[in-house]
Amino acid sequence: MTEKQIKSLSRTVFASFGVFLLAFLGLTVGASANDFYLVRGISVDKSAPSAIEARNLAVAEGQRRAFGALYRKLTLKSYYPDMPEVTDDQLTAMITGFQVSNEKTSAGRYIANLSFEFRQELVLPILEANNIPYSESVSKPIIVLPIFEDQGSKNLWEEPNPWRDAWLDVFEGGAGPEGSQQRKDDWAQKKLMPVIIPSGTLDDLKNISVDQAIYMDQQALTTLQDSYGAGATLVAYASLQNNNGVRRLDISYQRSDFLTPAVVETFTGGDSDEDIFRAAIFDVVQNLQESWKDQNVLDRSIQNRLAITSKINNLQDWLNIKSKAENIPAVQSINVRELSVGNVFWEISFVGDLVQLKSALAQRDLQLQNDEGYWTVTSGNQF
Repeated sequence: MTEKQIKSLSRTVFASFGVFLLAFLGLTVGASANDFYLVRGISVDKSAPSAIEARNLAVAEGQRRAFGALYRKLTLKSYYPDMPEVTDDQLTAMITGFQVSNEKTSAGRYIANLSFEFRQELVLPILEANNIPYSESVSKPIIVLPIFEDQGSKNLWEEPNPWRDAWLDVFEGGAGPEGSQQRKDDWAQKKLMPVIIPSGTLDDLKNISVDQAIYMDQQALTTLQDSYGAGATLVAYASLQNNNGVRRLDISYQRSDFLTPAVVETFTGGDSDEDIFRAAIFDVVQNLQESWKDQNVLDRSIQNRLAITSKINNLQDWLNIKSKAENIPAVQSINVRELSVGNVFWEISFVGDLVQLKSALAQRDLQLQNDEGYWTVTSGNQF
């Protein structure tokens, strides 16, 4: 990047920062309510002959790393090496603004955390032009119940449970991963499948016991999920052996929404128990995200249209259904064919397959069902 390009980048991006600052202060500037394309937590540390030059270099590096984090959020891991090359000018045009936090400057050094908001309409065509499949679908949260076996005792809410403590430290205490900058950038982003670690309140203890979790008691799991607005629960059962300083962590985990056997994994190594717990946690969470993307990557060459009936009590019921369905990335259009007292007959056009549409609707508490040859959509909290 030339000095002229850096100066141009600085003027463009820092002008946009003023708009973002107004939005942060609560003024109306037309900022998007959808923050899927907001990439946050990009930590930069640059040195140069002057603070201004260091800042310009930091912003240029930050936006490039932010694009990489967004690309990896949208695409499957197998496509990471295929990330398209984009110029600095293209990157600058994609960004509508950015935020700065924890800023520190000196005579020739600039340190800050940067957040960039990208323009969806400029990002996705680049992926499509390079035949890179992607998913914009976001799941309901998943609850993780970490159960720790120690000398025959199985603990969920009871102490000691260092396995659960490690999960809380990561998700409540903000203890992100060590290692490469790319790994840190990716972890700082909002998860496609958000993770909830219950804090062990009195309600949690009432909703589910350790035995109910181990045996996947569906009634108890549903009660717990409803209390957190979650879509599923992952029961993560772990035991740790330490033989002469060599650690081995055995994990068995199973999801409440998958009718499949438990997945068993073994982790070894680590300088401390916490190290091996954290390594396992980051691996499990990454697998959850990849599994979700794999299920929801859309084949945009497949276009479908479906006639649907929805029963409603009033016009607001229909507006709620329509609003939720319109916000699904796969949905291209919704057309009302007939609106009558108690019923709406409508048509939805979408890309991808029917299973993916059904899953996406379910994430918004909309149930798509085949009722004797007729498709219906009902809202889970409508009646």
